Amino acid sequence: MQQKTHIENIRALHSALVTKRATLDQLIWQAPVIALITQAFLMTIAFDTTNSIFYRCLSGSIATVIGLLSWQLFLRHMALERQVTMQLEDLERHHFGQTVHSHPATANRPSGWRSRPI
Repeated sequence: MQQKTHIENIRALHSALVTKRATLDQLIWQAPVIALITQAFLMTIAFDTTNSIFYRCLSGSIATVIGLLSWQLFLRHMALERQVTMQLEDLERHHFGQTVHSHPATANRPSGWRSRPI
C-alpha cells in the first residue's frame, strides 16, 4: 500500500509540473501580444498630429514603459519555464529512467526546451 501511494504521488507531481510548464509556455507569448496591442494603440495617439504635444509625449512614454515591462515579464516567464522543465527532466530521469522534457543536445536556442516525442 505504501509503494502504491508513493507511485501515485510521483504521477500527481509529474502531472502538476507538466500542467505548470504548459501554462508558462502559454504565458510566455500571451503577455507580449497584449502589450504589443496596447503599444499600437498608444503609438497611434503619439503619432497623431491633431493631439496636443503633452498627450503625444505621455502616450509615447507609456508605450515605452509598457514595452520594457513586457520584455521583463517575457524573460521572467522564460526563466520559470526553463526551471520547471529542468525539474521535470530531473523527476523523469530519477523515477522513469528517461526524459521527455529535456533540452536536446543540438539545440542552443530557447525553442530547444520544448517537449519532444519519445
